[in-house]
Amino acid sequence: MIRAVFLDYTGTIIQFRGLDIDEMFKRVVEHSSLKSKDEAIAWWLEKLREVQRNCYGDNFKTEDELCMDILDIADEELGLKMDHNVFHTLMQNFWMYAPLYNDVNEFFDLCPVPIYILMDNSGDYAKVGLRRNRLHAHGIISGEDVKAYKPRKEIFEKALEIADCKPDEVVHIGDDLEGDVQGAIASGIQPILLDRKSNHRDAKCKRVRSLIEVLPYINQVNSEK
Repeated sequence: MIRAVFLDYTGTIIQFRGLDIDEMFKRVVEHSSLKSKDEAIAWWLEKLREVQRNCYGDNFKTEDELCMDILDIADEELGLKMDHNVFHTLMQNFWMYAPLYNDVNEFFDLCPVPIYILMDNSGDYAKVGLRRNRLHAHGIISGEDVKAYKPRKEIFEKALEIADCKPDEVVHIGDDLEGDVQGAIASGIQPILLDRKSNHRDAKCKRVRSLIEVLPYINQVNSEK
């Protein structure tokens, strides 16, 4: 029986769009060797994943701190000439005010089990985003709570503890093969890959193109118990 849903935040609930992220990467392109917004976002996400991999326990840094570290790397690798504090403020605004995907409100309204958000950066950003969109989550579990980032087990195990569920009683939905899918599998949790653009047709797990597709699956599993 599925008793809870674990849901990723950035890229699953909020889009990589909006005035703040557009302005942020527009400035990066204008003041670095990168040529487009898409190239800048891809570079940023790759560097973020690199620095997160060995960032846990005593070596943990918050994503806000990592943001500043990556900007230092951008200075060296890309010749970035931009006020780091301006970039960081735009990033923080993006985490709070980015637009939702079109299926998010309906999913929250119709989901028959509690929803818990699992995210790498501070849960305070998601609290603002949820409040302004009038969405309710039963809990928000952040990398800062456990000093580890996805796909490490700590964040998933903390979510299980808070939800008071066993691994086989939840599903985790996210858009990232490494952080979301691999992390859930390593924790004994069934992953559901949210592949909105069908970029991962060969994924070895349940794959959906919309959050709404998960609802009949939950209802079917629970009706069989």
